[in-house]
Formats: sequence, C-alpha cells, structure tokens
Amino acid sequence: MLKRRFVLLLSIVILVMGVPVGTVMAQDTNATFELKLKFSAKDVKLSIIGHGLADLYAYDLELSYDDTVLSFSKAQTSIAGFSVEPILSANTIRIAHTKIGETSGEKGDVELSAVTFKRIAPGATAIKLSTIKLVDSKLDMVTLEPKVTASVIDHLDELTFTDVKGHWAEASIYEAVRVGFVTGYADATFKPNLEVTRAEFAAMIVRALQIKTSDGKGLTFEDNNAIPVWARAYVQTAVEAGLITGYKDNAFGANRKITRAEMSAIIVRALPQESSSTIPLQFADLDQIPAWAIPSVKTAAELGIMKGNTHNQFVPHAPATRAEAVTVILRMLAV
Repeated sequence: MLKRRFVLLLSIVILVMGVPVGTVMAQDTNATFELKLKFSAKDVKLSIIGHGLADLYAYDLELSYDDTVLSFSKAQTSIAGFSVEPILSANTIRIAHTKIGETSGEKGDVELSAVTFKRIAPGATAIKLSTIKLVDSKLDMVTLEPKVTASVIDHLDELTFTDVKGHWAEASIYEAVRVGFVTGYADATFKPNLEVTRAEFAAMIVRALQIKTSDGKGLTFEDNNAIPVWARAYVQTAVEAGLITGYKDNAFGANRKITRAEMSAIIVRALPQESSSTIPLQFADLDQIPAWAIPSVKTAAELGIMKGNTHNQFVPHAPATRAEAVTVILRMLAV
C-alpha cells in the first residue's frame, strides 16, 4: 500500500511539474501566502509561508525574479518528504515537494520553502509568487494564483521602514536588521510594537548568537505540533544551548507571548556569567518579579541590558515587543 501510494505521489509530482492536468479541489482552497525576506550584502533569503493550511501534503510553486540581479542558490524545507530538483528557466524557478506515506498533511501556518539567492548585480528588484499547486493527503489538487510580491532593496543603507520614524527604538531596529537576527515585513513595515512569541524570540537569540541550528526533529515537548515548522530548528537549538526551557507540564508554549522576566532569563543565560553583586534591586514592583527571575533581572539591570519604565517598574509579566526584544539583544551583544 505504501509503495503504491509513493508511486502515485511521484506520478502527481511529475505531472504537476510537467504538462498541466485537470484538478480536483483540494482542501486548501482558502490558504493564503506570505513572502518574508532577509537581506545581507551578498544574499537574499526568502521564506515562503502558507497561512490557514488545512491538509498540505505536496506543493509545486513558481517564483519569478530578475535573474540579472539575483542568482538562485538553494531551496530548503523542514517538511519531511521528497523534494524535486528545482527547475530553472529565464527569470523563474519552480520548486516542488511532497510528503511520503500514509500520513496527514501540514496544517495551520507552515513555512513551505526557504530559498536563497545570491546578489549578482546592484539594484532594487522584486520576487513574486505567481502560482502554487497544492495536493492534500487524499491526492486532490488545486491551483492558486496568490500573486504575492516581496521587494528586494538595493543596499541595506537604503532600508526604510514606514512605521519606525520617531520611534524610541528606531536606531536599534535598523541596527538589528543590519546585524541580521531580525527582518521587517514584505509591506515595508517593522511593526515595532507587535508582541513577540516565545518561538520568535528563540529564533532571534539563536540568529544573534550565530549558533548553528539543529534539524528541529529532536523536540520532545508535549505541544510539539503547536511549534511553527519554521521555528522548530531554532527552538531545538535554543533548548540544546540551554537558553530556553519549557514549562513544568513539558509544554513549550511557542505561541505564548514572551514576558520580560522570561526574556531576562534567556538573555542572561547567553552571557558568560551572572552578576555577583550584592546590591539589591530597587524596582518599585520588586514584589511582582518571580523568585526564579530575580538573579537574571538583577544581572540584566546592572549591566544596563534591561531597564524599568518611567515609574521605575520592571513589569516582569508584561509581554515584550519587537522593539524591546531587538534593543535588549543588541545590548547583550555589546556586553
């Protein structure tokens, strides 16, 4: 049965990558797609993310780009299965992947592929997701035309977000993007006041420390399935490095907002050592700081990595924003 299904899936992939065929409506007709970019002086890294997926078993997608500015380097996916060798033609690339065996498809928000391009010439350009064919676990297929575009800026010095001018963390935001541990959004925003999840912060800290990522397949949390596919390698790496832990019920809580107390603990674990000072904390809400977080809050405060608000409150249970997260990480890197 498994062998027959594998042969059938390969046949579908071959058909999808070759001559167009009639399709049966798959479950993922209402899925949406997003392109996220990360820039460096030499590379452009594109993350293709599907939202609201119901049963994604296989996909075939087509990207268009300017091959006089960008040169395709590689495409990777953390979804288990078989990937077809990318097909390159003038200004386009086709990428296909399928799961294998009697198993359900991916659900929710899923990173389909991480594609790396090399900059081969100066200039601003764009990458467009033109079409995508989705196959569900029943082997029904649907063709969508999301027409999603991500803009590639010419140089990092020209990077401008539309929503950070005058923000207290404006300089830190641009510095964090240049360092490379965080990116903006495809609509040219950074969303500095958006609250950060535990999965997102794990990714930020691993990138900032430039730790080689694991494969993301060794996680043993009770809620592994709730950890976004794109974040699993970062979460596992952060756990293995001793930077972050789960909760007492062995849940990781990937989508929970990270609190300032939790952020202090992770930041301090990344430092060579905690503070040995005996000077007591002076925050007005000291009684609100959990006992387990006192040492890390003390170290973070004494080193100037984290500070209180204008009322001298640390607000340990408040969720951290993207602006706060990048500022704290930059201060940690400077210690």
